[in-house]
Amino acid sequence: SLEGRVLAVVGAGHKEGIARHLAHPENIPQLEELKERPKKRISFAQVFGVVVMLLILGTFGLVLLEGASSHNILLAFGIWFVVTGGLSGLGVLLARGHPLSALTALGVAWMTTLNPLVAAGWFAGMVEAWKQKPTVSDLKKLAQAESFDDMMANKFFRVILVAALANLGAMAGTFLGIYLIWQKLGLINPTELVGNITHLI
Repeated sequence: SLEGRVLAVVGAGHKEGIARHLAHPENIPQLEELKERPKKRISFAQVFGVVVMLLILGTFGLVLLEGASSHNILLAFGIWFVVTGGLSGLGVLLARGHPLSALTALGVAWMTTLNPLVAAGWFAGMVEAWKQKPTVSDLKKLAQAESFDDMMANKFFRVILVAALANLGAMAGTFLGIYLIWQKLGLINPTELVGNITHLI
C-alpha cells in the first residue's frame, strides 16, 4: 500500500542532510525556530571595510588640513592613481589577463578603492570575460582540471583569476598609497613610525 508515503524530488546536495534528519528526527529544529529571522551580525569584512574607508578619508582630510594647495592635492591624487591602479593592473597581468583588462584596472582602481560598494576586479573581470568569452563548457571543464596549467588554460578560471588579482592589487595599493601620501607630504616620518612600533612591541 502507498498510503502514508510521500515522494519528494530533491537535489543531490540535500540528500545527506535529509537522510541525517530522517535517522535522527529529534534533531530537526522546531517550526517556530525556522520562522525566526537570523540576527544580523557584523562581520570582520564589514569592520575591515569601514576601517579602510576611514583611513582613506582621514588621509585626504589630512592633506586638506595641512594646506589645500593645488600641488599637494595633485600629488596626493597622482600617488593614489598610480599606486592603486598600477598594482591592480599588475594583478591582471600576473593572471595573464588581456592588456585591455589591465588598462581597465589601471583606470578605475583609484575610484573603486574610494567606494566599498564596487571593486576594480569587477570591471577588469567584465572586460576579460568580453575578450575571453567563456562558455558553460568551460565551467564544466574547470571541474576536470588536473593541474594549475589546465586551470590557466580555462577561460572561465582566467576571468575569475583576473578579477581576484585585480582586487588584491587594488587593496595592496590602498595601503601603500596611504603610506606614500603620508610620507611624501610629511604627514608621517617612516623612521619615527618604525621606532614607535618597535617600542610598543
